[in-house]
Amino acid sequence: MTDITSTTVTALSTEEMSQAEFESHMPYMGLQAGELTIQQEKLVQFICSGMSTAAAGRAAGYTTPQAAWAAAKTTNVKKAIDYFRQEMLEEVKFGVSEAHSMYMNAYVSSANATEMKNTVDSMVRLHGLAKEAQQTTQVNVQINGAKQLERLSDDELLKIAGKDVKYLEPTTNDG
Repeated sequence: MTDITSTTVTALSTEEMSQAEFESHMPYMGLQAGELTIQQEKLVQFICSGMSTAAAGRAAGYTTPQAAWAAAKTTNVKKAIDYFRQEMLEEVKFGVSEAHSMYMNAYVSSANATEMKNTVDSMVRLHGLAKEAQQTTQVNVQINGAKQLERLSDDELLKIAGKDVKYLEPTTNDG
């Protein structure tokens, strides 16, 4: 199995790249060395690390958020940001077959019957083989004492119990 993350730019996550390392990526961005200022390079790195443009601008030394926004909108900075975002994209392919395979591995590795049962239950849900349990409605009622209940009418008590008013009326089953 190949490691997908090995092709991503991990240095952008929290740490700054050195200027030389950043410039080594420039031909792939469609830029020449020196087309970005050091301040713009830092802005790109901070934006790509997940900071907002305003916060990245402050960290890169811009005096106002508007100045950072203006710098981020320049063609060269946009190219650099787009390049690093593409580099950081990671395809995640995880579906039912991968989940099934993982559950099978867990089943084989189970230490006892309880773990096996839990794995089988998870596989049944994964493949939609279990009928979903009917949802029950839960009503939370705070009762401060018996006197409070004694004061309620039959209709109010039935409402708290989640029943219709006709619940207390007898029905006939004439066939």
